[in-house]
Amino acid sequence: MITASRFVKNSRIAQTSIVIHDSVAALYAATKGRAGIVVNAGTGSFAAGINSKGAYARAGGWGYIVSDEGSAYDIGLRAIKMAFRSFDGREKETEVVTILKRRFRIQQVDDLVPQLYTTGLSVEQIAGLAPLVIRSAQKDSISRRIVREAGTELGELVCTVAIRLHMTKNKFPVAAIGGNFRSGDYLLRTLKFRIRQVCPNARVIQTNVEPVLGSLSLALKAHKKTNR
Repeated sequence: MITASRFVKNSRIAQTSIVIHDSVAALYAATKGRAGIVVNAGTGSFAAGINSKGAYARAGGWGYIVSDEGSAYDIGLRAIKMAFRSFDGREKETEVVTILKRRFRIQQVDDLVPQLYTTGLSVEQIAGLAPLVIRSAQKDSISRRIVREAGTELGELVCTVAIRLHMTKNKFPVAAIGGNFRSGDYLLRTLKFRIRQVCPNARVIQTNVEPVLGSLSLALKAHKKTNR
């Protein structure tokens, strides 16, 4: 954040600049600055919230190496692991194996090993499996388990933010954003179930509002303060 602030200041693109985490922009875009929580499930994941007193909290979003549970990357990686478990015989047959074969044009699951450890698979390639796994969850038990675990993780992020902001008994919207939620309703159902266990009065909504609108709202708010 410090490096980004220095870069923006040195670029002199504006007289006044504000550097914020992208979760703040997404939150303001979804709630328009009112009390609520946003949960993002795209290539990465995070949850962020604002309570009625204006306090802010965030959970997750630390990158694919240590965090991003419930993200497209997380779902894709879980799918690859389960496919190899099925190939070994440690799990039953699953549609996930077929998804990998078609996606990477391989004959057997173990043909993927060179790509994993020699040429490597990008974050985007792994994340690209997520929509296929989410759609497969309607009929495949292994896919369903993967998506259920991802939805629970995302719900955990929301609940953590709500607890930190003392919102668990309040009525507030939870805006679900990101491509994963557009791939099928099973992830959303699992998310809702986990949230209800801790925040029974929360209302989960889906929104297609772009986070950049949150940045615009914050910029206009800062401009009004400066010109009072």
